[in-house]
Amino acid sequence: MAQQTQPHDLRAQQIPRWQDLLVTALILAAGTVIGNIFWQFAFTKANIISVFVLGTLLTSLFTKSYFCGVFSSVASVLLFNFFFTEPRLTLHAYEKGYPFTIAIMLIVSIITVTLAIQNIRNIEEKERAALLAKNEQLRADLLRAISHDLRTPLTSISGNAANLLANDAKLDEEARHQIALDIYDDSIWLINLVENLLSITRIEDGRMNLRLSTELVGEVIEEALRHTNRQHCRHNIQVDLPDELLLARMDARLIVQVLINLVDNAIKYTPDGSTITVAARQQDHFAVLSVTDDGPGIAPARQAHVFEMFYTGEHKVADSRRSLGLGLALCKAIVDAHGGTITLTDNTPHGCVFTFTVPLGEVTLHE
Repeated sequence: MAQQTQPHDLRAQQIPRWQDLLVTALILAAGTVIGNIFWQFAFTKANIISVFVLGTLLTSLFTKSYFCGVFSSVASVLLFNFFFTEPRLTLHAYEKGYPFTIAIMLIVSIITVTLAIQNIRNIEEKERAALLAKNEQLRADLLRAISHDLRTPLTSISGNAANLLANDAKLDEEARHQIALDIYDDSIWLINLVENLLSITRIEDGRMNLRLSTELVGEVIEEALRHTNRQHCRHNIQVDLPDELLLARMDARLIVQVLINLVDNAIKYTPDGSTITVAARQQDHFAVLSVTDDGPGIAPARQAHVFEMFYTGEHKVADSRRSLGLGLALCKAIVDAHGGTITLTDNTPHGCVFTFTVPLGEVTLHE
């Protein structure tokens, strides 16, 4: 098996970038200037050496290449020898102890750089390990959720289909109609799930290209309600729109998906007969859309997590299908991509209000 390429190469293996070389040069120049100031004020040479050692450490912290750290160490020695040893402005040294001093300075600088690089490398390795662990956990959560929650509708579809095949002649029209409705409901649930999975994957990968256009908010809401859960007939769904036409700049297909997810959630988690209101209004430079229900609501401790991927809480629904925790995460990703916000607040006296915004749009007339 071929060795897997790591997301980030080790710093010691990276080719220096021009930005790194520029940072190195600036730090060396700054160290030389500070050294000259120290020289003018008769500071000891040990203080000047400390400035250059500090410069090599800063180079290792602010650059991406081990080469720059070693180069800074060697250059610091040469600069110290050139500017701060007698005779000045040459690479010669009169005193016998200077070669030893310079050698020690070079060794200390290289050790400092090596330790700093190693520390940064360890941090990067830990971050990479944490990221891989998080990705593995997300993958495991997704596979576990899918394998658990797809079993119910798939078993229902295959069982109902087998019942039709085996007992078609014995079933009356009402029984066949009910079986067909059950198969339809389960298949629509699966289609919506797959659509959410594909959309969340595209957004996370940066492949969701918004097709923005100016749309009538009322028409978008009407389109979404045509595709909501068939169980909506058991609820009282109301639409509250302003008297004037409300235009918004959006990808209509994605905003329809947001509304479908919010309304389906309200249908799923509220008892039969509940009132669900889809409303829209203008506020500043945004169109504000909301889905309100008068169901049992969501506990305050859980409200902060509802937009997290794979978060399902403790909701129990009548059809025994757990949510995969993707619908609200997808809603947030779509609204964020439009430059809007989405929030959850409590309804009075009970229930939930999901509110999101999209930028207003305007019609340009071409004469």
